Formats: sequence, C-alpha cells, structure tokens
Amino acid sequence: MVFIPDNKLKQKMSKNGSVLQYMYSVSGAGKGLIAMGVMLIVIAAMLSAALFQTTGAAGVMKMAAAIIIPSVLLIVWGVFLQKKKESGWMKAYTQAGPGLSEQEVHQIDQEFQREGTVLFSLDNGKDANSLKKMGFITANYLKFPGTNPCVFRLEDMVACFYTRKKLCDDGGYDRALIAYAVDGEWGYYVNSPPEKASIEIVKTIGEHNSKIITEHFFTYEGKEYDAIKGADEVIALHKQVFRKG
Repeated sequence: MVFIPDNKLKQKMSKNGSVLQYMYSVSGAGKGLIAMGVMLIVIAAMLSAALFQTTGAAGVMKMAAAIIIPSVLLIVWGVFLQKKKESGWMKAYTQAGPGLSEQEVHQIDQEFQREGTVLFSLDNGKDANSLKKMGFITANYLKFPGTNPCVFRLEDMVACFYTRKKLCDDGGYDRALIAYAVDGEWGYYVNSPPEKASIEIVKTIGEHNSKIITEHFFTYEGKEYDAIKGADEVIALHKQVFRKG
C-alpha cells in the first residue's frame, strides 16, 4: 500500500512533534508486560464470575487478589520499561544503520510535514499500530516498513528491488524485497512479501531517486549484473557512475 498522507494524518503521526518518536513507540518489552498484566486481570474476572457460586465471595476475592495484585505490578513495571525505552528514541535513530546526526533526525521530522511525503507498507492496515510500522519517503530520507529504528539518506541508497528469483538454500527460489546502501550493509530484506505492495514501494522509491537500481538483474554497457550475488559489483558501479568525486 502506497499513499500520500494528509495534514491531519501527519499531525497524528507526529506525537510530541516527532514522527520518528511516534514510530519508535510501536514495540518494546514494556508493552508485552502490560498486555500480559491486562490479560491476567481479564482471566481473573472471568474465573471469579464462573466460580462465585461454588467458592463464595470470600473465596473468589482471595483468588482474584492472588491474580490481580501481581498483574497490576506487571502493568506498572511494563509502563516503567516502556517509558524508559521510548525516552531513548533519539539515541536509537542516531546509532542504527547509517548513523544519523541529531540534526538530521530533526530534519527528517521537518521534511515529513512537507508536501511530497509518501507513506507505504506491505499491508493495508491504517490503525495506530500499523501506522507506527509504516515506511515513508521524504525529499532526502527513506524509512522502510517495520519496527527497526533506521532511516537512510536517500542519496546513499544503491538498490531497492523486488524479485521472484531469490535463490534459497534448497536450490529453489523465493520472492524477496531487498534494498542496500552504498556502505554495503543490507538496508532491508523481507522474504515472501506481498507482490503488489512490494512493486508499488520499489516504483515509488525509484521515482524519488532515479539513481537507485530497481531491478534484480540488469545490464549496463553490455555487462550483466546480479544485484544479489554481485552486490559488491553493483555498489562499485553505482559509485563509479553516480558518485564520482
């Protein structure tokens, strides 16, 4: 799914003034503990209702307390861990992937608010959890879908392509959505992604930077290239052709 967000959605996704901070809050051990605590409280309530006639009010209260009190402690601990995790959002983005500066992180947030920003994902969800997992592209930066707190400089991307010919260990082939940057690190890798969404994402990225290679196999000046097996060659070619000086 690829779409242009309106201003209302941009504001919704810029919690506390930062879309990156909003997206970083999607995961964390704290959320798991909170969910577990809530689930245990629900179970305690259901058991209490089911056993009220047989154990009486006193028995039900004792049983419920034995479950609910630890559950509340789990929720409190989860909230603490989640807040601690989310407070480190800036550090997470500056240490992941290309190692952006704090100034660049703020620039990304500014660019996100401007016209031309495009959101994309591998599914069609638009609930809060799905929005936090989306990828986006601005004038100068690119974030792929998922929970990884990593944003790339658009100019550093060498290749982004969808293929049906990713060779597997058993000798067969699988589909894949792959992207990597000039430093040679894999920027993004997804096995068996939805084909339509993958093709739309690749097309959108290619439209924003025509220097990015968008094919698994291609020919340049009579030489054939494989953007997976020959990634080093492709990066060297990209440097030679587009990054001279």
